[in-house]
Amino acid sequence: MISRVELRRISQEWRTRLQRVQQILQPSEWGVDDWNRFARALSQMVRAHGSTWTEGETTYWDVRWTLQDGGELICQAEDGTDGRKTLVVAQTGGFAEGLDNYTWFYGEFGQTGDFLGNPYWVDGTWKEALAMMLLPQQAGAGFYLGGGGVTAAPMLTAPPNTPQQA
Repeated sequence: MISRVELRRISQEWRTRLQRVQQILQPSEWGVDDWNRFARALSQMVRAHGSTWTEGETTYWDVRWTLQDGGELICQAEDGTDGRKTLVVAQTGGFAEGLDNYTWFYGEFGQTGDFLGNPYWVDGTWKEALAMMLLPQQAGAGFYLGGGGVTAAPMLTAPPNTPQQA
């Protein structure tokens, strides 16, 4: 016979899993401000970890990831001479086989970090995959954790000072 505590534990775990499935099937829509924050963070990550080269007065950064379904996810950033910065996320191979590439995101930024013109994006799992790398671990497991807080009392207490026995 199963205890009530185990039954509640199992039902709570399945409720959490179903909420995660619902979140995947019906993700919250991002607005332009959300995309702007995400793109700026992604651009900083590409600049910090990407390979770089210069053509004329323009500097480029490039980071690539191999996709499980084949192909590559490519993220490139560009700093133009006029202060304009460009970020592109595209895919080659996989479902985009036979195409030059499939563009997931394209945005241009001004010197203030705001979009110049209208950015282009296609919502997809690429966004969640990159967001998991950009966000702290707690945010990556956000469907399990509510919100962080400082605990007033220590969770573990030091053992009492007792002489060790030989």
